Amino acid sequence: MAVHRASVSPAANEHVMIGGFRTATLTFKAWLREVLPSHGLGPAQFFTLSDIAEHGPLSAAHLASYRCVSPPAVSVVVDDLVRAGWIERRRSEKDRREVVLTISESGQKLLGELWQEIGRRMAVATRSIPRKDLETTARVLSSLAVPPPLFAPLGGLA
Repeated sequence: MAVHRASVSPAANEHVMIGGFRTATLTFKAWLREVLPSHGLGPAQFFTLSDIAEHGPLSAAHLASYRCVSPPAVSVVVDDLVRAGWIERRRSEKDRREVVLTISESGQKLLGELWQEIGRRMAVATRSIPRKDLETTARVLSSLAVPPPLFAPLGGLA
């Protein structure tokens, strides 16, 4: 018996979406566990590098606020990424007293390689799913994006 959209409760929709997100999150974490070690990265470094690439330049305090972690936790990860040459500390162009973090050319290259590897795993995992279903999934996920003003990190912008 077919179920009409109007007869599906919002709570049922939430349950289905949460289950899907949980599965996707666990799968993504598994892919990261496979991909990151061969590049000398852990998950915290990967997400910090990704955040700086997407939202930088930004200060370490801004990054900590954005990542919902303490400044000392960010500092340790940032130091490792700077030492590896994947991010750089620079003086802010808006306020020369402030130091901001930017992704380096080698960091951009590394991130591109990581996303390609994750993309290959995703292609294998979704190869039996019809393109129409993948497009619908992408549209649904995109519609859940938080608007930029709410998504922006707290504190002063670099």
